[in-house]
Amino acid sequence: MSIKLKILFIFFLTFIISEASFSKNDINKAENWLNNIDSMTADFIQVSSDGGAAEGKIYIKKNHGFRFEYLPPSPLLIVGRGNWVIVQDLIEKTSNNYPLYQTPFSRFLSDNVSLRPEGFNTDSTIKNGILAIKIISDEKNSGFLQLDFSTDPFQLRRWVIIDQLGTKIVVTLQNHKYNIDLPASTFRGMPINTN
Repeated sequence: MSIKLKILFIFFLTFIISEASFSKNDINKAENWLNNIDSMTADFIQVSSDGGAAEGKIYIKKNHGFRFEYLPPSPLLIVGRGNWVIVQDLIEKTSNNYPLYQTPFSRFLSDNVSLRPEGFNTDSTIKNGILAIKIISDEKNSGFLQLDFSTDPFQLRRWVIIDQLGTKIVVTLQNHKYNIDLPASTFRGMPINTN
């Protein structure tokens, strides 16, 4: 499977095991945190179990969109706005559009984020100051998504995806900044000139 497809699993798939028990309040706290973000930027590091790695910066503005800006040598730029996710390869000069509703980001960018969607089982654990929320589809062998929040300060620190093929992708966030003025141009792709 190509690196591009593995990176796309971050957007299109909808472990820490401890002795702590499930708590509805923990999940409510995470949902409230996601619902109360107006805008956020953070640096990210992405690592997959097949040895792939990338770095970049994420920009999110509620009801406007998101942008994953990868640092070289990765040629990717991923932008979500309106009803679409745009995936661009800036070296090969390609651009592909995908419906936003098919991605987990449609839930995270909505007015009312729910980490307990229909057709999924959600569980949470707390260990060493990390709240881990694991979301697993009811469908057999469909992979899962886990969101890890630090508890002090409370913020999203990473997510983990295991796809249907067993590939594990971990995206870690750092250097969070909140309530930043992000212009509309942040959520536009780059012009692709194929000439």
